Amino acid sequence: MKKFHFFLLIMALYVSALLAQWSNDPAQNNAICDLGGEQAVVKVVTGPIGETYIGWFSNDSGNYDVRLQRLDQFGNEIWDHNGILISDNPAMSWLTDWDMTVDADNYAILTFQDIRNAGNNNVYAYRIAPDGSFIWGDDGLELSNSSSFDVSPKVTVTSTGNTVVTWQSEDVIIMQKIAPDGTLLWGPNGITMSCADTYSWPQPLAVEDDNILLKFFHDSGPPYSPTRHCYMQKHDTDGNSVWANPTVVSNAGGISAWTQIFSIISDENNGCFISWHDSRGGGTISYPFVQHVNSDGSFAFAANGVQLSSETNRQNFYPESVYNAVSGELITYWSQTDGNQNIHGITGQKLDASGTALWGNAGLNIIPVSNLYVLPFAVRQANDDVIILYDEGISGMNSYTKAMRLDADGNFVWTGNSVTMCSVVSNKVHSEASQFSNNQIIATWEDDRNGPKDIYAQNITFEGLLGVIGDGFIEGNVTLNGGIGIVTDVEVEAGGVIVSPDANGGYSITLAPGTYDVTASLDGYEPETAAGVVVTSGNTTSGIDFILEPVVSSGEIIVADTRLTGNFPNPFNPSTTISFETTNSRELSRIEIYNLKGQKVKTLMEKILPAGNHSVVWNGKDENGKSVTSGVYFYKMRTGEYFSTKKMILLK
Repeated sequence: MKKFHFFLLIMALYVSALLAQWSNDPAQNNAICDLGGEQAVVKVVTGPIGETYIGWFSNDSGNYDVRLQRLDQFGNEIWDHNGILISDNPAMSWLTDWDMTVDADNYAILTFQDIRNAGNNNVYAYRIAPDGSFIWGDDGLELSNSSSFDVSPKVTVTSTGNTVVTWQSEDVIIMQKIAPDGTLLWGPNGITMSCADTYSWPQPLAVEDDNILLKFFHDSGPPYSPTRHCYMQKHDTDGNSVWANPTVVSNAGGISAWTQIFSIISDENNGCFISWHDSRGGGTISYPFVQHVNSDGSFAFAANGVQLSSETNRQNFYPESVYNAVSGELITYWSQTDGNQNIHGITGQKLDASGTALWGNAGLNIIPVSNLYVLPFAVRQANDDVIILYDEGISGMNSYTKAMRLDADGNFVWTGNSVTMCSVVSNKVHSEASQFSNNQIIATWEDDRNGPKDIYAQNITFEGLLGVIGDGFIEGNVTLNGGIGIVTDVEVEAGGVIVSPDANGGYSITLAPGTYDVTASLDGYEPETAAGVVVTSGNTTSGIDFILEPVVSSGEIIVADTRLTGNFPNPFNPSTTISFETTNSRELSRIEIYNLKGQKVKTLMEKILPAGNHSVVWNGKDENGKSVTSGVYFYKMRTGEYFSTKKMILLK
């Protein structure tokens, strides 16, 4: 008989009404914000426990305010509809780019610029807790205070939980590191990088030991047509340059003034892959390129990057890459057009570890260039496959939103090749997508279906389905003997259980349909039961080991789905047991441990197992038998097409 374990703080027993789960109808997407006025420049990030933050600018008040919404993994709005107000400080009437991320504690971090300081365009940062409280003050942290024009701040969170924000300030780049409590670690004015010309458009990527990799441009010549070269430097915990000289990503030229933000992803070994397009050599055709920068600053591919396509009659824009650390292969997809950019398609290329193109000199046409207007806006790794999200034009500026899943050879996986995520014909702008997490990707965009642009969102699962699908989660009413509880600060470890954060920062738990025997103990007190619902006595604020045992009439274990159920105990020291279920006795199951930096610590298990319930013990040691340090770790399960990641904490 399988058991689901929780460490709970039970505050009450009640049935939680689900608010507005993910829609399974592409014509009825989730309205994130439908206030008056324009809603614009939306961002989306999914955190370590599967919750998603969506942020945007709202012109409801006549000023471009910043707002934020928090969703659980089922699409329920945790805060009031239209989110919470982050900042109503005066902003420019025209918007520039901004950034948002989430840290290991599931706090959202936002950075943007506004003109609250005497009309000067300065940079600010906010850290917002899951309960909506402002950790860095009601007005955030002031990161710059000058008459310079500060633009396009970008943010990353390091391995130790510090936040690094970078931005361009006129001709220089400024970096600032912020501790979780809001302390400015690099001084009140941050660290300035300058040269005789212009440094521009920095992008940070966190790597080991509280360090970052920083991509930036060296521009010379007129701002509207610069000679633009791309560099990368590694900075240590104090902001010092690690490499003697910046690594030259590309000095071949041809990067336009309008080509600013590159696709940068980790190589899972403290280096990165960086993808871009340029028209080097003075030509008019843009080609896609990618470079692999190692952790020591050397590059693994040819100087100035590997050219992904050599088609001379095609324009290629905005390549985005995904990396499979197991195979060592890098797959990149991009927007391809004819020479005049009138007709569009999607093309891809796969490189091996040495940078050799595996799909021919021209790459692989996924959607051939045609009158069907397609524009990819996200390329995401999903298990060993890739999911591409894109807009498909219908008439004028109006479009659908679609997704397709491709295997490692570029073949379509889903029936019909693509799935429509939004079938409403509307003008969609600034489409964004989260990373693949909890078996789904969240897309969000500006949408004028009701007049001035609102913010909409939609999920899609690995199977190509919309709505709350998989892991035994269900919609509608449930019949329970097991009871409902509110919990705080809990790592929930059970299949067949819906976990929804509430407005007070706690969680409501809804059990899947079924009959449950319930047993528990609380600091030596034995609970009383009435109709199968736990009624605790004694100190109800203490943690308890709450065990749910599904009753199966046949007396046999029934495994309905392959799933990663969780680990127990959690937190743990020195070992923990990871439990999972499998339904297919012919598929290889793999359990791997990763640290917060995305580095694999240990392959815990890799074997074909019979269908049923299984468990494996991790003793807190890496592949070399060395004990790892205290901290947060992730364990990942892969079985066939199933993939799931959960978090655990080692405390010593």
